[in-house]
Amino acid sequence: MTAERPAGPPVRLTVGDAVVARLAAAAAREVPGVVALRPDLAQTLLGLAGSLLGDRSGGDALSAAGASAAVDGRRAEIALTLVTTLGHNARDLCAAVQRAVAERVRADTGLDAVVSVTVADVLLDPMV
Repeated sequence: MTAERPAGPPVRLTVGDAVVARLAAAAAREVPGVVALRPDLAQTLLGLAGSLLGDRSGGDALSAAGASAAVDGRRAEIALTLVTTLGHNARDLCAAVQRAVAERVRADTGLDAVVSVTVADVLLDPMV
């Protein structure tokens, strides 16, 4: 049995940058070896401004911290900044993060994703 498209006008879906950034952050955090995502300078300054101005969105606003995205048509450009621990090969970790994020974004939004990953820090002792 094949699924039939409902009658009516065509549906136009627009996926926002913030949605893609949150999906990317969630997918990256699930990759073994990723300890955390680290916000870039712009995200840090926006967070400080939000706290000074009384932003009450709580942890929800931080769920995309360390990830940024720009959607242009059917393509999303995603940048991630992450922290790992000593003992993980940075090249292999970045490749795994790129694959996981691109697959998640494609599955959830239908967008093709170009993912760049920066390793900002390597923790020498994961318990610290």
